[in-house]
Amino acid sequence: MSQIDPFELCKLLQNDQLGAGNFLHYLLRENSYKDHDYIFLERPIIGFDNTQIFSFSHQSLLNTAKQWSAFYHAQGVTAKDVIAVFIDDTIDYFVQFIALSSLGAVPALINSKLAPSIAIQYIQHIEAKLVLTTENRLSELTAVDKHDDIQFFIIDEVVKQKATTQLPTVYPFVHNALDPVLLTHTSGTTGIPKAVIAAHKPYFHGIRFRLGNPIDNLDRYLTALPHSHNSGLAYLMEASMRGCPTLVLSDKSPKSLAAQIDSFKPNFVVAFPKIFVELVRDEPNPELLQSVNYWRSTGDAAHERHVKHLTEWGSHFNNAERKPGSVYIDGLGSSEMGSSLFTVNHYRGKRDYDRCVGKPQPWVDAQVLDDDGNLLPAGQVGRLGIKSPSLTPGYWNSSLISEKSRVNGYWITGDLVRKDTLGYFYHLDRITDKIETQDGTLYSLLTEELILKRFDEIFDCSIYTYLDDKQATKVAIRVDLVTENTQESYLYDLLTQINAWLQAHNVISLNSISVVSNANAYAPEGVTGKVLKRVLRHDDQSEIKVFI
Repeated sequence: MSQIDPFELCKLLQNDQLGAGNFLHYLLRENSYKDHDYIFLERPIIGFDNTQIFSFSHQSLLNTAKQWSAFYHAQGVTAKDVIAVFIDDTIDYFVQFIALSSLGAVPALINSKLAPSIAIQYIQHIEAKLVLTTENRLSELTAVDKHDDIQFFIIDEVVKQKATTQLPTVYPFVHNALDPVLLTHTSGTTGIPKAVIAAHKPYFHGIRFRLGNPIDNLDRYLTALPHSHNSGLAYLMEASMRGCPTLVLSDKSPKSLAAQIDSFKPNFVVAFPKIFVELVRDEPNPELLQSVNYWRSTGDAAHERHVKHLTEWGSHFNNAERKPGSVYIDGLGSSEMGSSLFTVNHYRGKRDYDRCVGKPQPWVDAQVLDDDGNLLPAGQVGRLGIKSPSLTPGYWNSSLISEKSRVNGYWITGDLVRKDTLGYFYHLDRITDKIETQDGTLYSLLTEELILKRFDEIFDCSIYTYLDDKQATKVAIRVDLVTENTQESYLYDLLTQINAWLQAHNVISLNSISVVSNANAYAPEGVTGKVLKRVLRHDDQSEIKVFI
């Protein structure tokens, strides 16, 4: 049960000054539950004076953040300074976000999985004043280049110090609506990540909407989102505003996730689709997942094949009566959107998936656009354009890329979609992954969805292109089989069946197939679990390939 009185929360949400940069400070002004623990950690973090922290109340969270604010203040950090944070995947990222935004500084949170060679380029690009990192990462970063112009601090060394208390005269910083409060980077699916600006009020807009439109019977969270990602921070902000008991995972492996669900009994579990796909692959005991009413994902829309498994587990309420089977809330969003701007609910036994991402949120103007920014009618495929109060102001130190992302007043998300006559949107592909061949156009995500719907022996797949000896564009599929089989005759037959299925649906044929095997588990994925098709195009390392 939430600890924040609904009337107090409603009053707080009406405050026009409330935003991402000051949410915790405002929350503590009138909060009779401020000393009650509500955030619980699966893995403790280390605080100043080398103390172990297993949980947070609103007050202890702010106290810890203040200690870090004082540390940064002692290093000369002031408003609008960019501070890079590249540490282990723990709630320390959330603490650093609060500490730095309270000073008016701009935390640049770098995913813990990002390769150091890319991370150092990113740090230079955003012109970070200093970097908080770990000992191992510092060695890797400086091995790429010494970078004497950047000041580094090792988090484990900092927290051994006695906490200081000296804060700026004005604390917390007073943010204007569009002041930057955070830089998060894109997944890097097309190369070096871009630094997405999250601003004080736009970043909080989706959180404010969800708080004002709560889901029934939602009172106990578990988050397995990356701690450095803006969605991971946003759901912790939302949980904080509700005072909702929340378990924060660092170990996001399937067995850990199932065990923690069984132990903590959350009714709301949020993660990226990749985490849920791996949970389905692991086939956990359904008894461990009985408490879950809602699975919530954000980022790319999930495949029907995997969602159907998840909705078989747990339960949901219908007119206050508990029914078997949970609800999967699928959200299409990105760092640039500032929130999931589309959501659709999937239920046990549902059949009408077909990559439908639902209708846009009521505060979103979403359109299907051609390359010149003209609005396309229902049924035609085009670029997704968004106008929303939650949108990013742009990319840090990348004015040209920011401007090229805006067409006719809309932000181009990088997605290809179509809209039906009822206003429902369908996500077909990323712009960069659409395939043009001499035989026609193919949308890779839509085609993967079609294949997974029919072939139960394929757990997951990726479609990408390659060039043949004559430099003609050909189409390949890389399959992850439920039961491993690398015999060429089997794969040839499977590809033949796939092509017959595609032809029956007026989709162009595929030219080759490769297989993920235990001996070759290499998967080119970005830091958020997205398959890097640009890597597959140049270097599919699968040992077994069959051509037609």
